[in-house]
Amino acid sequence: MLEVPKFYENFLAKVSDVNLNSPRQLKKVAEIVSAMSEYFTRKNLRKEFVFYDYLSNGEVQKGYLVYFTTTNLLKVHVPLNEISYSGFFKGKNKFEILDIGTGLGTVVMGTIIWMHENIRYFKNVEVKFVALDKVEQNIRKFQDNLDIFLNELKNHYRQTIKISVEPAIFDIEHAFEMFHKRFDLITVANTLNEVAYEKRNKLLRLINAGIKDDGFVILIEPALMITSRDLLDFRDKMLKHGFYIYSPCLRNLNCPALETEKDWCHTEVEWKRPEFIRQIDLVSGNYRKTLKFSYIVASKRDVNLIDCIVGERNFKDYFRVVSQLIVEKGKKHCYLCNELGRFHCVKLDRVNSPQNEVFDEIERYEIIEMKNFEKSGKEIKIKPDTQIEKVLGNEGQSFR
Repeated sequence: MLEVPKFYENFLAKVSDVNLNSPRQLKKVAEIVSAMSEYFTRKNLRKEFVFYDYLSNGEVQKGYLVYFTTTNLLKVHVPLNEISYSGFFKGKNKFEILDIGTGLGTVVMGTIIWMHENIRYFKNVEVKFVALDKVEQNIRKFQDNLDIFLNELKNHYRQTIKISVEPAIFDIEHAFEMFHKRFDLITVANTLNEVAYEKRNKLLRLINAGIKDDGFVILIEPALMITSRDLLDFRDKMLKHGFYIYSPCLRNLNCPALETEKDWCHTEVEWKRPEFIRQIDLVSGNYRKTLKFSYIVASKRDVNLIDCIVGERNFKDYFRVVSQLIVEKGKKHCYLCNELGRFHCVKLDRVNSPQNEVFDEIERYEIIEMKNFEKSGKEIKIKPDTQIEKVLGNEGQSFR
């Protein structure tokens, strides 16, 4: 289960000037969060709101910092966990990361926390972030907050990493003039949906020009249908520009969720919800009991997560679970996806057996191995002799 480290709450209280143990102060934050959520989730309001520099407003910034930064902080840990199976983080002396659309620094701070939780990869590594944002106030606030964050972090971990951060104003129209180098890792979180559709090709060109041949790109977006489908559309564009999908997909073909107008794809992972987030949820009407988001990890190399965790390229016996498990009278069913397509998978109670019983416990975005199943069109039927095994959990932890 993902958990926000305790030092982060100390940092948050200092930079937001909010007492996280005060119900009265949290109620005020919750009112801001409630209004922001309305703008983020309602299609007719969202576009106007996200293209407006909403974080330049002091009260909005406070609500975002306390609530949305916290609920987004750990999401990058899932793709980083999955990348770690490739051996990517081993044996480096210097590691350079470009974060596009930094905002108040959510992904940068989340990545720094992950690195300290996985210190074995970074003991003698110099880590440099280049943090880009289009709003100067965001960059300034991030710079002010970062020193406090790193000081609190040093009091929490016995060993710390040598980290430097170079902030810069991000202008996508002239971004290509800013860099004459490439990066090991590029992160783009909650940013694609704030880039006008006609400018997304420029964002893709920037990513393509900025990533090293052996590097990885992480894109994260909200789990809303419109933002998830936008990410899947961007994913397919990346394939046309010579990228390969590392995860979560077990395929390098176009996304089958885009073949209809109603499908989309996102994960849902458990976390230990901080008490102050629970109190804000009660007032605002939000319920962040789990973390829901969509993500894509891509590379210029033809490498996939399945290669690394099972030792071979197998896109036919392994599936990503892309829905919750639906339990109905006499059956259980869900949706699975791999190179063969997106399938509705059904298991009738009368075919229960020791070989297939693990199906009753699968969760969204786990990877499973399945053999001896019956396929007909877009339907998969589980038989008594169908063999099912969990391979990877939705937080990126191996079951093997």
